[in-house]
Amino acid sequence: MVVMNDTQHIRDAVFFEGTDVRQRLSRFWILITLASIIAAAGVAADSTATVIGAMIVAPLMTPILGTMLSVVLTDRTNLIRSLLHVAGGALVAVAIAAMIVAVSISLGATSISVVRDTTREAHTLAAARSFGNAVGWTTGNVTTRNGVVLVHMEGPPPLPNTDRLRTELEQRGVDPTEVHVELVPARLVTFD
Repeated sequence: MVVMNDTQHIRDAVFFEGTDVRQRLSRFWILITLASIIAAAGVAADSTATVIGAMIVAPLMTPILGTMLSVVLTDRTNLIRSLLHVAGGALVAVAIAAMIVAVSISLGATSISVVRDTTREAHTLAAARSFGNAVGWTTGNVTTRNGVVLVHMEGPPPLPNTDRLRTELEQRGVDPTEVHVELVPARLVTFD
């Protein structure tokens, strides 16, 4: 029977040593490579769920826990080994992400659209703030989903005429048909 405080059991779970070291190392590097590919693809596709899925696949917690256990046990060899696995895993992830970004840019894929969307969001935010200042409304979140810029604005009733916002967007090079604005009238309530 294995008890939770059995040191050997814990060492076997988090250190890359023992008879099955080759199998554990190959599993670690295969999983870190797959997780890096999944994460980079998720970032390129602007998919939060895919990035979270990559975190579930990533095996980096094992050497991180190995680092912690090495410090507790004052095991210098496994401390160095665990730190090298953490650093190596991180470097592999960065290298794979760089390769995927390079490929997606050369293919004109989503990385370019992320830059375009960010620029478009900045221009839309500037237009919305200018419009909001003119009509007494505040600008909240500005995000892009499925190629459409979403703007949240709040202010006192009645709803303002949005022709000025359309003009502000056009002056900044943003196509108004690619912008959805949520105007939320707010009332101030005071208690005497």
